[in-house]
This record gives sequence, structure tokens and C-alpha cells, in this order.
Amino acid sequence: MAHTGTSARREFLAGCRDEAPLLLGVAPFGMIYGIAALAAGVPAWLAQLASAIVFAGAAQLVIVQMLAAGAGFIPIALTSGLLNLRHVLYSASMAEYVRHLPRRWRLLLAYVLTDEAYAVAVLRYQQRHAAAADHAEHTNATADLRHWYFLGAGFTLWAGWQLSTAAGLLFGTTIPPEWELDFAVPLTFIALLTLLLRERAGQAAALVAGLGALAFAALPYKLGLVAAIVLGLAAGAWTVRRLEQAR
Repeated sequence: MAHTGTSARREFLAGCRDEAPLLLGVAPFGMIYGIAALAAGVPAWLAQLASAIVFAGAAQLVIVQMLAAGAGFIPIALTSGLLNLRHVLYSASMAEYVRHLPRRWRLLLAYVLTDEAYAVAVLRYQQRHAAAADHAEHTNATADLRHWYFLGAGFTLWAGWQLSTAAGLLFGTTIPPEWELDFAVPLTFIALLTLLLRERAGQAAALVAGLGALAFAALPYKLGLVAAIVLGLAAGAWTVRRLEQAR
């Protein structure tokens, strides 16, 4: 029992460690959200509560920007829903790795399943999944503690997002405009792309998403990007299944 506890703690800390570098891009992103929320007239307490409950950076930023522009409830709901559609495919991709866990664990991991946490956790599962195929005795639910790694990655991102949101709310008005923190948004996703391109599934997803973005660039309301995301994630999930069938 003590050995299992030690191993779980080791997995959790490994997830925290591997997620930490991504906070370099997430921290300015969270500050931008906090600043934008105040500019849109959102009370500081509500903006911070949204970060804790909604925990969806891109959607939160778009919501406050649309509020500032005077958009109505329905356009805001539709836009944020489309942006978060990719999380359904993240869930489908991770389902096979966590379906053996109790419901409370699946709900907790679903809450912390974000772009950055997915990018780190899925690599851990894929790398060790191949090794476990040759050592079947290590694949039972008792020995498989990778959900602790997943939790560590997700918790690190969650904590970083809360702190960066608070920093934006507290100090946003004192940050010089010439700092241009907007660079954090593309920087964050470039870092994710670098991680995911290590695996064939990530390469397939990037290729299909890139082609989709070009093919659907003319769609209104930037729906071409949403279509590209869906196509890319579907290609990645299909590649994972094909690779597993080939083993």
C-alpha cells in the first residue's frame, strides 16, 4: 500500500513537472483574460469565479471580448460552444485510457481536460501503452497509475490559470501597453503543437487541420477554424485507432 502511494505521488509530481513549462505561455494568456474582463465591465470576483469553474481560456477570452462588443447571449453561447467542441474529441481520445477508473475520477479528470493538459497526458498514455503491450502484467487497474500523472498536469495548469487571472485583475491596469501580452495566445498553441508533433497521431492531426484551415478560410465568423479543429482531432483519433490495430 505504501509503495502504491509513493508511485501515485511520483506520477502526480511528474505530471506537474512536465506541465510546468507550458505555464510560460499560459500566464500571460490568463493576464490578458483578466484585463479584458475588467475592460468589458465584468466584476473582478465574477471573472475569477469563471476561471475556477469554466476553466476554458480561449472561450473565456472570446466571451468577454464579445460582451465588450455588445453581443447577445445566443451568439456568445454558440461561439463559446463551438470553441469548446474540440474537448469532446479530447474526451473520446482519452476515454480508452480512463474508462477503468471510478466515476469520481473520470469526472475530476474531465474537469481538468484542457488543451495543455491533454497534450501532455496523452503522450504519457501513448508512450507507455506501447510498452505495456509487451508487459501485460503491468496493465491492470491497480498498477496503472497514469491518471495521477494526468491529474498532476491538469492541476498545475488549473493553479497557473487561477494565479494568472488574479494577476491580470489586480495589476492589469499597471502593465505598460507596449508589453503586448497578446503574443501569449499563439505562443501557447505553438508549444502544444511542438509536443504533439512527436507522435504520428499529432502529425496527422496537424496536417489535416492545416489543410482544413486553408480549405475553409472563407467561411464566416471564423467557422473555418472550428471545422479545421474538428477535422484535425478526428484525423488524430483515427490514426491512433489504426496504429493500435496494427500492433
